Amino acid sequence: MTDAYEFEGLPLGSIRPGTTVLVVGPSHAGTRHLSFRMLSGPPDEGSILVSTNQRAGRIADDWARSGFRLDEDRAAILDCVGDDDQSVPAQVLPVSGPSDLTGIGMRYSDVYRTFRESGVDRVRTGLFSVSTLLSFGDLKTVSRFVHTLVGRIDAVDGVGVFSIDPGMHDDQTVSTITQFCSARIDVRETESGQELRTRGIPDQPREWQSFDVQTE
Repeated sequence: MTDAYEFEGLPLGSIRPGTTVLVVGPSHAGTRHLSFRMLSGPPDEGSILVSTNQRAGRIADDWARSGFRLDEDRAAILDCVGDDDQSVPAQVLPVSGPSDLTGIGMRYSDVYRTFRESGVDRVRTGLFSVSTLLSFGDLKTVSRFVHTLVGRIDAVDGVGVFSIDPGMHDDQTVSTITQFCSARIDVRETESGQELRTRGIPDQPREWQSFDVQTE
């Protein structure tokens, strides 16, 4: 049996391989930092991040500040915005835009194949964010894409971390996307800091818990 995925420095229990978690929260530093931290695994794991609304250079900087050491052997960014910065310390695969869901899927297959060929079998996949995809496409089309990507993550015993901003959508839209994911983490900002609450993660407390958003 494949070992569960761990999340160092976060109040989260381990997650079984094949799980995709939807992170539901406003687009502030706490939500992004949590998502980056969840994608930041040990050196023997790879990470693929689909960036729908920020350039690869900015994504790489934010990701590194979350404590992850990026390198081309285990980090890849599918850039739907466009970034010609050659200094990004990760594989950068351009996609024509957030509406090109077929292109995203093809690039994902390409980089996953590259990881497997180099001996990286455990892969964490991030999609930042579903909200941007919904601003370029209808719910039915985006839902189909999310469902497909969740299935691919499950098939290879990976883990997925998808983000969505509930302030940009009605409750039904968020609920629909949630149905395709195995688990959900809600994020909120309080006077004392950031808090998260989980659903669908075994042995995980369901009440609100604080988490650290300090970056390096």
